[in-house]
Amino acid sequence: MLTTTIPQFPDTKLYISLFRNVSNAPEIVDSLAELPYSIIDARTLLSREQLLSAVYRAMLEKHCNKLRTRNLHTEVLLCLSPTSNVMSQIGDAMKRFGIKKDSTSVVLVKAVTGDETFDPKGFSEVIRGEELEFSDTALRESADIDTIRENYKLKCFECERLEELSAALVHAIQLRGL
Repeated sequence: MLTTTIPQFPDTKLYISLFRNVSNAPEIVDSLAELPYSIIDARTLLSREQLLSAVYRAMLEKHCNKLRTRNLHTEVLLCLSPTSNVMSQIGDAMKRFGIKKDSTSVVLVKAVTGDETFDPKGFSEVIRGEELEFSDTALRESADIDTIRENYKLKCFECERLEELSAALVHAIQLRGL
């Protein structure tokens, strides 16, 4: 599990975990509305920077009182999306980046602010699977490059290294809507 903060938001602590061999994805999907986490299909993530970029953008939206979703955790999924079509954006982001019934690797994100308490063991109570270190190496083992390229409309983008693709994803996240 990664425990970190974003320098611009020092009062918010982030807990991020990667799980593989998840065996209860259908149950999680059915109870998603009740869970206080962002739960992302790991096949859609290539790097820590990609996810942290979306988390930063979501926290910025919250700070500016411009959330388009009900909470920060759903906003993270929305911020992963490269599109800015407001009409179908939230549903599309959930469909593209959220946990699916066939997901076997997932990333959980919990943002804790101020006096709020959180027991990191809570992740293990929700997910039945093997917890891994949240690292670029572990994410790349789960990543589906074709799905990522499709989600970000980068099918024709050629790169020699995955770091270049990761940079393109971060740029797409940060530049969306400008």
